[in-house]
Amino acid sequence: RNHKNPNKYNLEQNNRIYRYVNCDNTFMITRTSGLCNDHKNHEHDLFLQLFDSDGRVITPPRHKDIIDALILWSSTRNFSLDNFFSELSFNILGNIADVTSMSEDIIYDPPIPISSLNEIYTSLIHIIERYFPQNNSSSYQVLETSNGSMPAILLANIFVGLLICEEANRGDRWFFRNIIKDESRTKQLGAAMPLAYYAAKSFQWGIEINASLAHNLTK
Repeated sequence: RNHKNPNKYNLEQNNRIYRYVNCDNTFMITRTSGLCNDHKNHEHDLFLQLFDSDGRVITPPRHKDIIDALILWSSTRNFSLDNFFSELSFNILGNIADVTSMSEDIIYDPPIPISSLNEIYTSLIHIIERYFPQNNSSSYQVLETSNGSMPAILLANIFVGLLICEEANRGDRWFFRNIIKDESRTKQLGAAMPLAYYAAKSFQWGIEINASLAHNLTK
């Protein structure tokens, strides 16, 4: 399911320097991607895999299912998750490199530090812990999803993992923020789409969000 690489390595259309590791292919100088046809897609694809205590693979619930379950969970406690989702947005959007850069397939000159998956996830654990404390029994309340029953704290961890995958597989905000130095050129929503679904569900719009619209916000 490798997606098209949205980054523009030749945005100014002023050189033919190809920065893909071990590739000597050429491209037209007018091609803003700076990518040859062989490498126009990411060659890697992050996905989240979940295992039970016996090592069996479990299909994780989708963004929408997790958000719906967490909203219901928080509403029974008169507890808003707005700050949780807000913190995730500030810490994930634009702070996770695309999967091709993360895999070191692209040569940046000068070199730029790129966080590993482990570093990224570790940096987000404290956010999950703040809203779903491991020493609080309510964090372990079992919630219903289309993929079975799971504790709230597990759903929160899965959701963070899905956001990381979404931002790395499809997002270009990190590239335009850190390489081009112009975040306004960002074209891909990446992890912003699931976060937008939460905003649509939690804000009192005065309208109903039907299944079709919900799908479009999270696909």
